[in-house]
Amino acid sequence: KPFLQTTFLVMFYSAALFLAIGTFMISANGTTTYGVILSGFLFALLLECYWCCQLVDRLNEVNTQIGILLYSLDWPVELQYTKATASRYRQAR
Repeated sequence: KPFLQTTFLVMFYSAALFLAIGTFMISANGTTTYGVILSGFLFALLLECYWCCQLVDRLNEVNTQIGILLYSLDWPVELQYTKATASRYRQAR
C-alpha cells in the first residue's frame, strides 16, 4: 500500500508538471507540428492518469465491499465446530 501511494503521488504530480510545461510550450510556440504532437502526448498522459485513478478507486470500492461482506458474516455461528457442521466450518475458515 505505501508503494502504491508513493507511485500514484509521483505519477499525478509529474503528469501535472508535464501538462503545465506542455501547455506553456504550445502557447509560446504557437500551432506547429510539434505542438500538435505534444498536445496528443498530453492528452494521452491525461487519459492514462485518469485510468489509473479510476482503477485505484475501483480497487478501493471492491476492497470495502469485501470487508463489509466478511464482517457481516455470522462468525460465532459459522465457526462452531461440530461433526455435523465440519464442512461449513472449513468453508468459513
